Amino acid sequence: MRLLQADGAAAALTMGLAEAYFVAFALAAGLSQVEAGLIATVPVLVGAMIHSITPWGVRCVRSLRLWVSCFAALQALALLALSICALLGSASAPMVYLLVSLYWAAGFCTAPPWQTWVPTLIPRLISTHFWTSRSRTVQALLGLGLLGGLILEWGRQTDHVLVAFSITFFLAFLTRAASAVFLARHSEPKPELAAATEPPSLSVLRRDLWADRSVRTLLVYMLAVVLATNVSAAFITPYMLNELKFTYTQLMCAFAVTFSAKVLALPGVGRLAKRYGPGVPLWLGAIGIIPTATLYLVSDSFWWILFLQFSVGMAWACWETATFLLVFDVIPSERRTSVMTVYNIVQSTAVVSGSLIGATILGSMEVGRQGYAMVFVATGVMRLMTLFLLAGIEPRRFKLRQTFDLYLQTLGIGFGDGAIDIPQITESSKPAAPHRTPDEPH
Repeated sequence: MRLLQADGAAAALTMGLAEAYFVAFALAAGLSQVEAGLIATVPVLVGAMIHSITPWGVRCVRSLRLWVSCFAALQALALLALSICALLGSASAPMVYLLVSLYWAAGFCTAPPWQTWVPTLIPRLISTHFWTSRSRTVQALLGLGLLGGLILEWGRQTDHVLVAFSITFFLAFLTRAASAVFLARHSEPKPELAAATEPPSLSVLRRDLWADRSVRTLLVYMLAVVLATNVSAAFITPYMLNELKFTYTQLMCAFAVTFSAKVLALPGVGRLAKRYGPGVPLWLGAIGIIPTATLYLVSDSFWWILFLQFSVGMAWACWETATFLLVFDVIPSERRTSVMTVYNIVQSTAVVSGSLIGATILGSMEVGRQGYAMVFVATGVMRLMTLFLLAGIEPRRFKLRQTFDLYLQTLGIGFGDGAIDIPQITESSKPAAPHRTPDEPH
């Protein structure tokens, strides 16, 4: 359990130090605003496609622990290479895309096996308390990692921006390498799980994800939201740095406010869903995310952007929590490695497709306020249209009351409904998202 706490803390630091600043690094390295924006999405799809080998690889090495720890180490090496490129000033566009793609590929390869392996390490009777404690540690260390923006601000002020990025990526390399060591030192109480991993197939997907009409509609709706959102998501950082002229400190604050809003919203979202069911926060989140991108055009004020980022975090907390609750029950634990491998690929395809739409709009116009305005309006219209898909979902048909009670416990929201004798949900059992910590899906 101490190793899991340490691994979560180190992985969270890596996310805060590295992932949050990939786009900013691409801009500092001389890439165009469109090229830099696509750094947030294209490598994600490349990584997701590469990680399709995971089910077969796990069966080949016959060890979930070995597979996860080795690819965590490979991810650390990708960060070390980025640090060296930044230090030498040799970060060309192909090199940046290659190394960031390697980072995401290695991270994706750890996620599904980690979700299958780690639940076997914690005794069931104490798992709720443990995962609540670990989640708080992870949240605190993620916020600490974002302070890497202070190093970048020093680099900007002293005209050593690439050196500053080299330092932050090297620190991220150290934390991810430490995480790999912690993972390698774990035990593997059920080695037979690796040999039993079932490679994805059409029959598996049809049986586990596509058989129920409500589930099918929900997944299509979620992919539509991912597509619509990423029309603008990849270009928010270039917009803040190039058009609003934010410093790295201001950019760091914007990231931190969004993250803090999500953390603060979770208890309230939990209580709301507890009382009215997951459909209510799903609709609140779905409506709340519609205007967020277009509201960037209202004002250039830093304080307005912070307020908007806070609102964005609250809306996404509702949406992500509700969709997690609805999706979790349709992915059996014994099928999770194979199903989540395919799900990551499909979701990553939607992420890249959305960003390419945004890049096409931005590239067809002069890159500036007018181009960004068109991107923000387009994503708002597309998000609005997803409500028609949501209207076809009936959340009450999902029998999630017991599952939801346990999820609330993992968030530290106590309602005291008594013991429930079904498998508990832990942080390790949440579906992975391609823009999150690779071996710690949120």
